Amino acid sequence: MKFETEKSPAPYLNRKDQYRLMGLCGMLLLIVISIDFTSRAENWAWFFSIGQEADVSELKKLDLEDLDFRIEDPNQTPLAQDEFRVPKEADLEPPADNLQLDVSQIPKELLEDVQDRRVGLLRTEEPAMDIVLKRAQVLSEEELEAAATENPGFRVVFTDSEKHRGQLLRVDGTLWRLQRYPYGDPESEDDDLWQAWIFTADSANNPWVVFLTEKPESLTPAEQIDEPVTVVGYFFKNYGYATELGLHIAPMLIAKTMKLVEVEQVPQDKNDNLGRYIFGFLMGIGLLFGIMIWRFTVSDRRYQSGRLAKIAESTHDASPETISALDTIETHDPNQLSISGSDQSDRDDETNI
Repeated sequence: MKFETEKSPAPYLNRKDQYRLMGLCGMLLLIVISIDFTSRAENWAWFFSIGQEADVSELKKLDLEDLDFRIEDPNQTPLAQDEFRVPKEADLEPPADNLQLDVSQIPKELLEDVQDRRVGLLRTEEPAMDIVLKRAQVLSEEELEAAATENPGFRVVFTDSEKHRGQLLRVDGTLWRLQRYPYGDPESEDDDLWQAWIFTADSANNPWVVFLTEKPESLTPAEQIDEPVTVVGYFFKNYGYATELGLHIAPMLIAKTMKLVEVEQVPQDKNDNLGRYIFGFLMGIGLLFGIMIWRFTVSDRRYQSGRLAKIAESTHDASPETISALDTIETHDPNQLSISGSDQSDRDDETNI
């Protein structure tokens, strides 16, 4: 005779079943994390070699359509079209050592005659523009880059031009057009400028206009260039210009030159290594899931062939004799049962006792 002293716990308290539930929860959590990770576009930048994403301005919620690009009426200026105001000689040429004191800002008093929302460059603005051009020519590219302020954004500069006038800004964008701009002596090209049109990530279809004192050697003037560039220049005004759709306004910078941004090319072997890592990660996840499912299957088969399965089957499934015996049991409708008065009194006495 064999006596079995060990008693197995209920199925829902089995250690194996608990481990199985924990494993299933872990698999579900891993799937949710994988879905969340792959749903983010920045996590796939390396795969498509997109490069670094452009910084988003704090005023991203402000729609560009809300900005006013209208040109002001030239009759509103206090000076006639052929008149201009010449600052004092001391203001026109600040000492060279002052350039080193505050490279990042042109003195506000030197730019008082600059007018926003006017088409082209006005004669009244030529003295102020000459000062800014001289500042850009005297300083080196290293000095300008070291003192430059990060671009606060197209919307910020456009809507608050007075605050940023004369400020040295760094603008990263895409050069779309580069052309010669006649300036100074009309009979000579030595003092001509170069006019560049740049689109940034937050300017949409609205460009920046940049006047350069030097043309980059690696660039050829053209109507459509489409090259990533970086330019450091002084914000001068909101410049009005004519387009096929009418007059428009663009923030204007005066800079020494601009630099092409070299797009970093991901080596082919690096791409291959990344592909191997991704493939290995997916294979590891698949192998982990396969092992867990295999263990669950083996555990189920052991349970089905064990004694516990037979006991559970015998206790859960009623025999045909038991089912047929149910038909012989006398049944009564509770609603039709009635209790007589004597029986009720007897029951009350029993209750009192």
